Amino acid sequence: MEYKGDNYYIDQVIAGKAIAYSYIIDRHKDKAFNLAFRICGNREDAEEVAQDSFLKAYRSIREFRMKSSFSTWLFRIVYNTAVSQIRTRKDRTNSLSDYPSESFEFSGINEFDEDADREHKKYIVNQALIKLTSEERAIISLYYYDDMSIDEIAEVTGSGKSNIKVRLFRARQKMLEIIEKFEKENSVRYETNTRI
Repeated sequence: MEYKGDNYYIDQVIAGKAIAYSYIIDRHKDKAFNLAFRICGNREDAEEVAQDSFLKAYRSIREFRMKSSFSTWLFRIVYNTAVSQIRTRKDRTNSLSDYPSESFEFSGINEFDEDADREHKKYIVNQALIKLTSEERAIISLYYYDDMSIDEIAEVTGSGKSNIKVRLFRARQKMLEIIEKFEKENSVRYETNTRI
């Protein structure tokens, strides 16, 4: 069955046809989970955040004014729910081993070694992502993985556009520094091991 668009199903839900919400969930569940996972850093929390976010969106669907896209509105709920959960569970460690980092293609990441295999790149990006704050990971992910504009990220996070530009720039610089340091340390380690 062809998806008829978020607004169609939202109108159906508001009209009392709750089953129409399942089409919205099916359409957005993967991206909602991925955003939650990038912020939370583990699957269990991400699943909980995604479920809570869809429930919150369902309960508040009448408040959605259709001025922005439904996905932007939903992502804001996911973002706020995930950040709240991170703040209440500071004792958890990040585990981003399954993070879909191969989707990142920003300046600098592909310049360090054209012959590096995909798994090596994924591992390096994961190491850099782990060292970012949850908010930095979210902004990097929304921009590079979800192809959101600065305006959309500002709406999702509730921050100003200039603030997002600065935070994105700093997060990108931080990642590149971590990647360069990692590569430098590993090349020194490799040279030392080959001499032994």
